[in-house]
Amino acid sequence: MVVWLTVALAGEDFAAEARKRMRLEFDLDAVEAKLSEPAAPMASWDGSPEPVPTLPLEPNSALHAVTVFRDRAFVHRSRTLDLPKGTHTVVFEGLPHRVLEDGLAGSVVRGKGRIVGVELVSTTGEVPEGEALEALRAKALGLTGDLGEVRDTIESLLTQRAYLRTTLLAAPGDKGPPPLGTVRETLAFVGSSEAHLAKQLREQEARAKDLAEELQPLLVKMEVPAATGRQVRVEVASDGGQVEVGLRYQVTGASWTPTYNARLLEGDRVELEYFGVVRQDTGESWTDAELALSTATTSGLRDLPTLSTWWVGGGGEGIVAGTGVVSEQARVPAPEDSELVETRFTAAIEGSGAVVYRLPGARTVAGDGSSQRVGLGSQVFTAHLDHAAVPKLAPEVHRRARIRYDGPVPLLPGTLSTFVGTDFVGSGATTAKVSGEALPLSFGPDDGLQVTRQLVSRRTETLGLGRRTTRYTFHFRITVSNPSGQARKVEVIDQIPVSQQERVEVKVASLSAGHREGAAQGVLVWDLEVPAGKDAVVDLEFTVTAPTEVAETELRTMDLLY
Repeated sequence: MVVWLTVALAGEDFAAEARKRMRLEFDLDAVEAKLSEPAAPMASWDGSPEPVPTLPLEPNSALHAVTVFRDRAFVHRSRTLDLPKGTHTVVFEGLPHRVLEDGLAGSVVRGKGRIVGVELVSTTGEVPEGEALEALRAKALGLTGDLGEVRDTIESLLTQRAYLRTTLLAAPGDKGPPPLGTVRETLAFVGSSEAHLAKQLREQEARAKDLAEELQPLLVKMEVPAATGRQVRVEVASDGGQVEVGLRYQVTGASWTPTYNARLLEGDRVELEYFGVVRQDTGESWTDAELALSTATTSGLRDLPTLSTWWVGGGGEGIVAGTGVVSEQARVPAPEDSELVETRFTAAIEGSGAVVYRLPGARTVAGDGSSQRVGLGSQVFTAHLDHAAVPKLAPEVHRRARIRYDGPVPLLPGTLSTFVGTDFVGSGATTAKVSGEALPLSFGPDDGLQVTRQLVSRRTETLGLGRRTTRYTFHFRITVSNPSGQARKVEVIDQIPVSQQERVEVKVASLSAGHREGAAQGVLVWDLEVPAGKDAVVDLEFTVTAPTEVAETELRTMDLLY
């Protein structure tokens, strides 16, 4: 059964439908009218109160070198021009919006002349004059004309489609229905024509999108030239001829952080690899630039601090202020049996106070905030290797290495990843080190050794008459097993409690020989020689005595802690 579709052409607004299909974010007729006016830029090309979006930077100068600091970067650019004798203004355009006024410097790289002054143009921007503005206007007018043709084409296609549906598929009149063959031919023609028109409509809509994307940045640039970057004007007094004018500026939004790999090699050696992780979201792509990383701090000049009176006994800080935790390894001196074997730095190292790593070749760092890790070099040290265990906290024996740090640069605080050969072990952080200091490293658990900590016995006694006292006696045994075929040295670390009350007394009942004091009060350390295929044992026994009421409240949790 054929369903006849009747659609009246009268009342159809094909122009409105064409505008809707183009999906423009601005009024095409209004924009074209304003562009046709001789007066310069439009006050608001889209009628929107929202701020104008930032456009990609369009620098008109060549990028040469970038020095990245911990919180900013110094960028070097240049322009080469033929300048007659006299004073001229050389404009550097398309610079990042985060350019700082401080640190601007111009130079004559090649040619004869001198720098008269350097000025950072206000971010409000200035309307381009003369040929530049006319070129923008002419290009924008050409695009609006193309968009007008697209709109007319879409309107024509919509009209053709409506004609097909209203005329060829109109309901039959008094003459009766047409022959079946005619109906089939008509439906086939209409179907193929509809498909062709739909394809043309899609093509025109896609062209409208492309033209609008090309036009919108031009309209923004005509209204706010700073949308494509900031400008710096360099006044040059030229003696005539070709002059290359250089510009150095500092920009925030750039930084670098040190990171390291410590790799345990065969033969009791450790390789320390140096890297710099560079990040910048200035919007400026550093393409094929000479890249350098500086350890200097540029966040403002610092005066020598002044000491104030240190009062004791009147409140305030007193003699001791604050508490902290000192790790066992932090107090270990640099090993005598460690030495620097090899140094291989690919980056040139400059400077005597702050260090500058100057990387070889040209580098590219995107300005979108993504990070890039660059290799700086490596050093190989002989290491003092041993094992350590804190079985109260972890039932594992860890591999450790200590090296005497040495090298052309101090070690800055940073993240550190450890490897045994090519196998990743873990990651952590390292503190600052200078030449001659010990650098302790951990290379994770050694599966060839085992450690257990067992509560052998726990006794509770009530002492005295009247005001009674309770005494707890704890006996722990730590066993280190070495099933391997090689003797091992293992440092075992444990502790006994330390009383903070006069009424609570802690006494050592018995300890295995050979212990020494650890870094914190109450911490004990044993240096064990564990023969191949044998065990080494540490026994630790102590008592805690306190009034019964204290024992029943504050000390009861010791049953859980131990």
